[in-house]
Amino acid sequence: MKKIAILVLIFVLITTLILVSGCGSTTTLIQGNPNNPGNVVSTHTPILVPESQNLVNGAITVKANGSYYQQFTVTSSMRNPVVSGSFKASGGSGNDIIVYIFDSINYTNWSNGHQSSAFYNSGQVTVQNINTSLAPGSYYLVFDNTFSTLTSKVVTTTINLNYDVMQ
Repeated sequence: MKKIAILVLIFVLITTLILVSGCGSTTTLIQGNPNNPGNVVSTHTPILVPESQNLVNGAITVKANGSYYQQFTVTSSMRNPVVSGSFKASGGSGNDIIVYIFDSINYTNWSNGHQSSAFYNSGQVTVQNINTSLAPGSYYLVFDNTFSTLTSKVVTTTINLNYDVMQ
């Protein structure tokens, strides 16, 4: 009877410890035999940690009738991946640029002058923010100046791939 009371007391103490110190870890009771009350093992509870990968930062020059691209990959280990940032174009009569985000298939079609679909399409603008969620895959961030046959554009930009990782 005394052993059972001790086991119950140990179980209550362990349960209390689990509830009180459960921040960032999980405590698991592994049952032993009645003569050995058990072992306590601490395991790590995964948490999401934000990370960021810079895709483009600073001033880039996009030639007349040309484009500039940055290829990047979203992996399956990236949680909540979002391309975000801003850009501002200057040059020519309209101070304008078109920015796209394509997957690899649509980038190939677009670069060959064929019909394509973009995950992001700014339209022809001077300044804009980007905030686009993506699934795992290979992508191209494109600054398009093919509509301007005479003037290059300077685009001041900071665009990042932001995501969470399990740790």
